[in-house]
Amino acid sequence: MAISTIADCPSCGYPIGVSHEGQTVVCANCGSKVQAAISEGVTIPTPLFVGIVAFGFGVLLGPSLIATTSAGQKWLQGQASKLG
Repeated sequence: MAISTIADCPSCGYPIGVSHEGQTVVCANCGSKVQAAISEGVTIPTPLFVGIVAFGFGVLLGPSLIATTSAGQKWLQGQASKLG
């Protein structure tokens, strides 16, 4: 029997082990009855999501934004001449 753990008892915060959604259990710490709700998804933290999106935009738009200025154009020409 696989046991998943819901985060906390709503009354006292004690972790509770359950095997399926909708199962009614009694908290071992405070004795209150709890109906289990198991979430079936992955939550991506907001700072991680924003960081990934910002990195993607930086990789895609960074060189084009650098190339819009004359100093950036000279720097890119220098970098290209070093490669080849």
